[in-house]
Amino acid sequence: MASVSYPRALAMAALQAALSGTWIAAGELSPVRRRLARAGSVVTVAAIGYIVSPPADRSAESPVSLRLVAPSAEHSLGIAAPDLDGTSPEAASPQEEQPEAEVSIDKRKALTGAVVIALSAAAIVGRRKLEKRWLTRLTRNGHAHPTRALAVRMAAVEFAGQFALQMADRRKPT
Repeated sequence: MASVSYPRALAMAALQAALSGTWIAAGELSPVRRRLARAGSVVTVAAIGYIVSPPADRSAESPVSLRLVAPSAEHSLGIAAPDLDGTSPEAASPQEEQPEAEVSIDKRKALTGAVVIALSAAAIVGRRKLEKRWLTRLTRNGHAHPTRALAVRMAAVEFAGQFALQMADRRKPT
């Protein structure tokens, strides 16, 4: 996979910031209009993201195919299927099952996953605290449209964060 170019990183960060800002700004609308605004912004950003995606990412050479596999009654219930002559064998006992394969866990990957989850949770909590603090301050200072002002501020924060993530992804070895 080729590295992400600067214009593409800027565009993707701007798209994410626009989506975040629109989502927050829609908070002061009526419920129906809020849902329409949020759904419209998500659809618009998804469409723009698809249009600007590199052709290699959306080529027909690697189509996505889904295959649904329903578990058989034998596997899901632990009951053996009936024989062709109509007789049903006894239910399989748990002792007759095959021994479990030994599972090896890569401790570095597990630690990395835990760190990523912890950082993601911290970012969500920090963002929400920042939103509440700024909204409280804007409301207390008598701003005419505190939710809109909050949306502009959070869009700037979102842009900075997303651009930093895009640049970090650009530096990642392929």
